[in-house]
Amino acid sequence: MSQINCKFDPELGVVKTENFSSFYPVLNDYIMSRKEWEGSRDGNVKELLDFKTILTNPYRRLVGCKNRNENVFFLLAEAMWIFTGRKDVKFLTLFNKRMEEFSDDGRVFHAPYGFRLRHWGVRSEDKFCEENLHASQGYDQIADAVKILESNPNTRQVVLSIWNADFDLGTKTKDIPCNDLIMLKIRNGKLITTIQNRSNDLHWGLPTNIFQFSFMTEMIAACLGIELGTQTHNSQSLHIYEWNDIANKMLNSDCEDNLYDTCGATEYKVDFNFTHSIAGNRLREIDYYLNVIIDNLTRVSRGADEMQDEILSLEHFSHYLHRVYLYLKIYLKYKAEIAVSKGAAAYEAEKSLDAISLIDESVTEDWDVSIMARNWFANKIKNSDFGFLGKL
Repeated sequence: MSQINCKFDPELGVVKTENFSSFYPVLNDYIMSRKEWEGSRDGNVKELLDFKTILTNPYRRLVGCKNRNENVFFLLAEAMWIFTGRKDVKFLTLFNKRMEEFSDDGRVFHAPYGFRLRHWGVRSEDKFCEENLHASQGYDQIADAVKILESNPNTRQVVLSIWNADFDLGTKTKDIPCNDLIMLKIRNGKLITTIQNRSNDLHWGLPTNIFQFSFMTEMIAACLGIELGTQTHNSQSLHIYEWNDIANKMLNSDCEDNLYDTCGATEYKVDFNFTHSIAGNRLREIDYYLNVIIDNLTRVSRGADEMQDEILSLEHFSHYLHRVYLYLKIYLKYKAEIAVSKGAAAYEAEKSLDAISLIDESVTEDWDVSIMARNWFANKIKNSDFGFLGKL
């Protein structure tokens, strides 16, 4: 498997690869052909225990291959939502209606990763009023991690918790956290990340987690003025459900037929025009501008005007994040238009493709996010010759 820069040892249960997109079909084939169906709470599964996925280039965080492509709009929106410590259902459903199925009350999630990381010790379900608003703050683990890593780059003591036994052990909820611990270290001037995961769906879990945590750690690394090193996912249970037809569609797919090898996609690091040099203050800047994006997208979804001064400031702070914001606006407009007239989906998809092309005019068009965004819309158009990555 040297042609895709990948080392896979099934006996030891480990893969080391530059990007998961190239290895994904191989792992699907291995589990489907080598493992037997076993019973579980949600139906029969094929399972690998204690599997380790090591990514040597976490910036290549997207998965795109024949018959399996992630919704890049949702991934970007969710990653920002996580990093800012949000817990609300409403924003995520703008990009993926199915997310409300994982909430117990339709209002908040029980164990949103970002809320647990930024507000440790506080129940997301708790309601707060003016008298006890301070109690909703909790402990910001990411802020302290940034501070500790800045003061002592050699430390081995930065461990961030998502699983909270007081809230999760034995609890009946639709939203028990799958990713439970994040361990961070700086080695050779790069941020090394290890994620401990108790239960990983190969198709709906691991690819999404790779995106979520590489985005999160890129923000942290930027605060520290360093780059990402390896990112490792330790999946105690990596599994495929019998009812998930993606597994059968992907069988015998060519491992080289993917976003980075076939399409020649290029990953770009997020650019930041920080006004501060202290890591903690940089974190506040990132929080502010990610919230600018979320707040303005929420306004757009309601039919209100965006805050122009905020958006101009965002463009100055990060061209990457501003471009992401424009993409997400296009997606929301598409969704709003087809909600009025479902028969106009192909027409609106063509308009969306044109809008993305306008944004991409001044930049290289092989950006992985751009390819995935254009491919998503192309798959909504009959006989389109652009949807080369296959159906979503």
